[in-house]
Amino acid sequence: MKIELYTPHWHREVLKLMANLSGEHHSVNLSRLAAQPNVVLLLSYENEKELAGFTQGRLLSPGGLREHLEYRIGEISPEIDQADRDGVLGVIETVAVAPAFRRRGIARKLLEILHDKLIGMGADKLIITFKRGPSASNVDGLMTQLGFAPWTRLPSYWKERCENRGFLCVDWDGTCKCEASLYHKTVL
Repeated sequence: MKIELYTPHWHREVLKLMANLSGEHHSVNLSRLAAQPNVVLLLSYENEKELAGFTQGRLLSPGGLREHLEYRIGEISPEIDQADRDGVLGVIETVAVAPAFRRRGIARKLLEILHDKLIGMGADKLIITFKRGPSASNVDGLMTQLGFAPWTRLPSYWKERCENRGFLCVDWDGTCKCEASLYHKTVL
């Protein structure tokens, strides 16, 4: 299993993985995104042709947290708010592992490398958001092992997209049961 920075060679496979996992059509120009100085895209693959996983993160611009969370959060702790204002808040935005490659530690390894790269870019606080429904895998243990603590849950974060069928949800029964679970970590 290899992990490296995103290259355009993997463009279709990454978009396909994201669409298969979320049902959303992703038309992001990943090469342009990867070229931004504050963004890190990593992928994991086997045999030079099988994409196993993908992760994306960024160092937010000063004051960018509320916009990043689509203004769906009320109170922000003073330490995270200060990191946001100072431009030292790293955000892990995407972690995706293809079903055939799960339970091999790929997500953990991708997160560890992304974590280190964001710290190397100047992040001293990190946050990560997971979409969770009743049957979602429990990420609390992994986040604890990586030094993250629960920050907050946003019960209606994905409600509009979920109810408009903007992504696939294994828990869909006509109403949205997904929530956003946010975790944080102080690095320094």
